Amino acid sequence: MSEATSIWGLRLLALALAVTAWFVLSVENREPPSEKVVQATVRYDNFPGLIVVQRVESVRIGILGPKSKILSLNPYLVDVFVELPNPARGAFDVPLTAENVILPEALEVVSIEPNIIHLELDVEKTDLLPVTARLEGEPAAGAKVRMAEVIPPRILVRGPESMLDTIGSLFTTPVDLTGHALDFQEQAAVLPPDPLVNIVQPVVVSVRILMEIPGADSVSNSKDSAE
Repeated sequence: MSEATSIWGLRLLALALAVTAWFVLSVENREPPSEKVVQATVRYDNFPGLIVVQRVESVRIGILGPKSKILSLNPYLVDVFVELPNPARGAFDVPLTAENVILPEALEVVSIEPNIIHLELDVEKTDLLPVTARLEGEPAAGAKVRMAEVIPPRILVRGPESMLDTIGSLFTTPVDLTGHALDFQEQAAVLPPDPLVNIVQPVVVSVRILMEIPGADSVSNSKDSAE
């Protein structure tokens, strides 16, 4: 193939692509406009050192565009992104405009409901909090729990400062006492008291249960005396 033939081939290909693009745009422009309302997820910027403690999870977005694009629109492709120029601890009313909405090309935002959302930020804090074992079930042979020891007794958590300051203790997943009359030990996960509280480490602790049987010591002492 000569160089001239190759150049003409490329020119014809470029012309064909241009005609195709023109035709597609022309068809879209001749399409009757259509409107659709979708439930869009609200996503929040990363605010360093702060946690969003109160938020709106979704808003309704009215979208206008060519009928074919509206019919094929996947709601998951529509997002609302919220950022603050000067984030700080406190409560804010944030207005939403079309600039906050991310959506495919050839579509436009015609409405946002609600168009003002309430946002509350708190300082992110890391702290050591005590852990209490949650016990359930009935021990065997009339035994009772003498002591429930959590190892380690305190774990590292991260969350909103106002929330961590009010938490007295974290709890483990239930430890079943059913059938136990002697001392035993098992592992249990630590449960976060709120989705905003993150268990940093360790997420699993050991729970050591010391048991006692009422009257066992006196019976043993009586036998020793008789001997």
